[in-house]
Amino acid sequence: MYQQQKNKFDMPFCGLTKKLKPTGNRSPKYEFSADSSKVKYICSLTKRKYTLSQITEWFMSPEVQKYHNAGYVLKEMAKTEEIQNPHQYDKGTEQLVYTIMMVKPFKPQANIDGMKPIGQAMPQYREMPMTEAQPSAPEKAVPVQKMDDMDDEIPF
Repeated sequence: MYQQQKNKFDMPFCGLTKKLKPTGNRSPKYEFSADSSKVKYICSLTKRKYTLSQITEWFMSPEVQKYHNAGYVLKEMAKTEEIQNPHQYDKGTEQLVYTIMMVKPFKPQANIDGMKPIGQAMPQYREMPMTEAQPSAPEKAVPVQKMDDMDDEIPF
């Protein structure tokens, strides 16, 4: 039967997640906040907790280094979501989920529709040699003596 081909990017989600609580303010003020000494990042693989100063330690752990060696890159993302178990003192119903995660690197897809890339489709600029300017007046031209000669009769 059909068997999916495994590659080095078929690994489970790996990231550090921190949840920021609502402040009750609206933009341009800060809408979410967290006390860095109390709220810790949680690793999705090991469920260990890390402080802000320990993020390098998390990155250097053997579990995360497997992702790094496989070609994954770090990316920071944030989303808002409803609070599952709100406290009575929460100042809103949404929280910000901030995550530092290992993701597959972006690889541009091959051209499948037959269109050429813009660098190939547009003609390249070529410098043309300068040509001599041609005189605009014919040899038999005579200067105007009177300005009345310049007016044309317009029939009505």
